[in-house]
Amino acid sequence: MNELFHQQPAETLSPAERRWAIDSLLQRLERVERSCQGGFPLYSPGLTDRWVVSSGGSWLGGFWAGLWWLRARVTGVATDRAKAAAFGPRLAAKLESQSLNRSMIFWYGAAPGALWFGDEQAQRLLEQAAAALARAFDREVGWIPLGTEMGGGADGDRRIAIDTLAPTLRLLAQSPRCDIRELAGQHLQATLAACGTWQGAYCGSSHHEQGRIVRHEPAGQWSRGQAWAMLGLVQAAGLYGEPYLDLARRACDYWLRSRPDPLPANRLERPEEGEDPSAAVIAALAMLGLSSLLGGDGPWREQAECLTAALLRSRHFGSTGVTSGIFGGMCYRTRMGEELVESACSSFFLLKLLLVLDGRVDPLAC
Repeated sequence: MNELFHQQPAETLSPAERRWAIDSLLQRLERVERSCQGGFPLYSPGLTDRWVVSSGGSWLGGFWAGLWWLRARVTGVATDRAKAAAFGPRLAAKLESQSLNRSMIFWYGAAPGALWFGDEQAQRLLEQAAAALARAFDREVGWIPLGTEMGGGADGDRRIAIDTLAPTLRLLAQSPRCDIRELAGQHLQATLAACGTWQGAYCGSSHHEQGRIVRHEPAGQWSRGQAWAMLGLVQAAGLYGEPYLDLARRACDYWLRSRPDPLPANRLERPEEGEDPSAAVIAALAMLGLSSLLGGDGPWREQAECLTAALLRSRHFGSTGVTSGIFGGMCYRTRMGEELVESACSSFFLLKLLLVLDGRVDPLAC
């Protein structure tokens, strides 16, 4: 396989490379499952394959279920679909958690089953999760707060976060209830006002303090935060059209202006602290969605191809032996501080990105 990875120009992946990477990620699920012995995998440092496991999954549990739904989509095997569906009752325990991160759990963990396979249990979870999020909507500030659980912190009930924008928007917008669907647009507008700038730069989070919005960091500095914003705006454009299509284009333009290297620094103001390849994955997926909305116009697919090729040829993706299929490129806060890890979240987005590039999944799908 190493020869395959060095035969193509640096800017592109061959179909053979892309499909090998897809197969490697799919096969990796079985090895992770054996390592975790029934628990939810949280993270494994680098390419070590040494997992920290959770019985409940925290905010990452939905991505583990989502990976099995992606596998079922590719293989068409009934046992893969059954395995993905079996996570539903375990995820349901998080329905009343005081965290907006529930949107990640239930959109990525249930939407593939509901939308691709017509799974009734998954559809119920989507509706229940949307209703639970709606109950948390704060009408004073016009958004759903991050909440105090799953890392939200003591001020979580006053905070809004950009990373949950895409799944929150999709969960609310797909609800059969009109009153819940209306909240999607309100939360979207409040999030953009709290975290965004007209130049297309976005910060990771803000909070409401004495009638004003206080940003936690300069806009556009955190790479994964910018990528989350791009993903959310592309989903908003798919649902509502303009002005969100133009805003999505601006956010993607800002990424290209501010991050000329394919593997961006985790935080632009502190490049010495290292890169976050997972941000490039999410950004590339957003660019593919933008390209689809624009009918293929613009440089967005080409840019996504370049980002993906650089990532798969980097030290962060294991391509031989025991490291095959390991994507150890997500910057994640552990007990040791921020470090690069393998996680269900980053592997989910990388697998989805590759499936979109291979024409097997729509970029605006779940």
